[in-house]
Amino acid sequence: MIDGVIKYHVEHRNTKTPNFSQYAELEALRVRLFALGLIGETPDGIGYGNLSLRNHGEHEFTITATQTGKQPTLNPAKYIRITDYNFDTFTVYSEGEFKPSSEALSHAMIYAVHPDIQAVIHIHSKPLWQMMIDTHALATTAEYGTAGMVHEIANLYQSCDPFKHNAFVMKGHEDGIITFGKTIADAELKLYHIIQIYLDKQKSNGINNDSAT
Repeated sequence: MIDGVIKYHVEHRNTKTPNFSQYAELEALRVRLFALGLIGETPDGIGYGNLSLRNHGEHEFTITATQTGKQPTLNPAKYIRITDYNFDTFTVYSEGEFKPSSEALSHAMIYAVHPDIQAVIHIHSKPLWQMMIDTHALATTAEYGTAGMVHEIANLYQSCDPFKHNAFVMKGHEDGIITFGKTIADAELKLYHIIQIYLDKQKSNGINNDSAT
């Protein structure tokens, strides 16, 4: 299977994308992550990275459209509303001018973990991904966008506080990392915390290497 390809069933209503009040805040975050290379496109043209924000309905959230990774900015039409989802039938119901990200059901399961989770970030970074694996961070092993991934996310948080462990590495989805939080800022700060750990380790390794020579 190829990254960036939607693997769940989509019941999509092609319509003008509904407005959402936090578009500017979510888009500003996406611009920052794109500038850091955490959202983008692979050399073979596959987009990676996506964001979402819970709406007022229990099963509603807004997510970036599929294959938008290469675009440095997104207008409101590139944010798609998920109006409902069904894990049993592996179906997403959406509306907007484009289809939703291939990770929409994974985002849905994260929101299902706790009603206070309001924002989800999915980025790609080989160094951060490898560091999280090497340090035995919370992890899933299933292939991205599959029923297995959705079930693993649910299992991770059956006995794990989602607000103390609001990040996990996707071993079955090379370079993939998820963070989330009660606000957009919470999810972003968790990601920067992971980056800071990586930078501290790099600095420490540099000092050790110098002292060994």
